[in-house]
Amino acid sequence: MNTDKSEARPMGLAEAESALMELASVFFPSDPATRQAPGELAEKQRGTTIRAAELPNAVARYRTLVEQIPAVVFMAFLDRGIGEAYVSPQIEALLGFTQEEWLNDPVRWYQHIHPEDKERWSVEAAQMFLTGEPLRSVYRVISRDRRVVWFHCEAKMVRRDDGRPWFIHGVAFDISELKQAEEALRE
Repeated sequence: MNTDKSEARPMGLAEAESALMELASVFFPSDPATRQAPGELAEKQRGTTIRAAELPNAVARYRTLVEQIPAVVFMAFLDRGIGEAYVSPQIEALLGFTQEEWLNDPVRWYQHIHPEDKERWSVEAAQMFLTGEPLRSVYRVISRDRRVVWFHCEAKMVRRDDGRPWFIHGVAFDISELKQAEEALRE
């Protein structure tokens, strides 16, 4: 496994906007601003449904969505070596790491999975890679200040047209309060 940290870097604005448009196309497939893959946005000059003037507003809408939903949104490229390409700002409030810190350490997520959940999570993640089925998992993550944060994670692997893995994207919801309530009911 290649863990060269130089391959995992925070993306620039153009890459971030492209990633957000890709993510937006999943959440809003019927929105004209997301009907085309980001690589095809240049087609707008040939009379497609996206006009250049609409793109900044669409990007702003989806950036606001991704940065304000109560979850960590993430994307990790699989064809560029190990490392995440995007993680939403909520990572800092939930786990105490800035986006840059998180992205600069490509194995940080795995290192912070609770030891009791790591084996199960690894099997579930491997199943996603082997079968292409979405990952749906509940597990604990240890924050920077050693708090245990429960996550419900939904992730999906996206393949290129030729079938090769391209990237994984998903959301991780903090369900710590729910887990605390469940524990209180058991007592």
